Amino acid sequence: MRRPIRLNRNFCRKLWPGMQRGCPDPRGLLDAGISDSDANEILVRMKIHGVFKTTWSDRFPQTTRLLASSGLSPQAVIADVGASDGSTSLSVMQAMRFGRYYVTDRYVEAYACTTRKGMFFCDEHANPFMFANRFVVIYNETGEAPRSQSGIVKNLFAGFDMAKCKDVRKVPLMNRALLPKLGDDVRLERYDIFEAWPHEKADLVIAANILNRDYFADSLLSDALRNLKGALKDGGRLALIENRPAEQSNLFRLEHGRFIVESQVGAGSDVKALVTGLA
Repeated sequence: MRRPIRLNRNFCRKLWPGMQRGCPDPRGLLDAGISDSDANEILVRMKIHGVFKTTWSDRFPQTTRLLASSGLSPQAVIADVGASDGSTSLSVMQAMRFGRYYVTDRYVEAYACTTRKGMFFCDEHANPFMFANRFVVIYNETGEAPRSQSGIVKNLFAGFDMAKCKDVRKVPLMNRALLPKLGDDVRLERYDIFEAWPHEKADLVIAANILNRDYFADSLLSDALRNLKGALKDGGRLALIENRPAEQSNLFRLEHGRFIVESQVGAGSDVKALVTGLA
């Protein structure tokens, strides 16, 4: 990220109505009356420890149609890992029958911490990843930042202490349309692909735009794939999807401990060989 310090779009619009530049104000997530579209616009611009929560509705339509026609039981257990804000999960749910659907992501909620300077957004371990006040939105990213900004960012976040905040509130980092659907058949869970799957075995695991070499080395990808393999019943399927920029995916079936390719969309997954070679 070249410029971690951005103008708050709300402030810009007060000066120049209709202006699209700047960053949407993440403090809007605390507004109970915020629209779904405005909340989603904020969520896709959130970057948490190097990863944007970017997704959108019906992001992989060809693969969704493939999954809907794959013959899964109406009582199937589906685990959607790295689902970001769950927008695409909603599209899959509309297209398929299932018994239980797990919407999972490493970050499903954040802490909004009010200070004298403004509001910090933190993960579950109280590590701040974003800051906002009425003028600016600042990401806790300095790797590619110009020197004029990196010093400001480091000083701002180095001084953060959640214990000194005036107010701390939990904020869901999920599509607002998903939240009313939660219950026994639709579950929202925090899950990291580098951990063992902690829930019931799944008939289908969906991993979209998360298992690719832009994010992880092959050794880490293999570790994650072993965890997802462990999440599946024998005969279960793994869908790996990428949108870079065209949709490309593979559907694998787990048979006797090995993955075989069942179908493909476009060029297929870039990590197909890692999956089929997994012991």
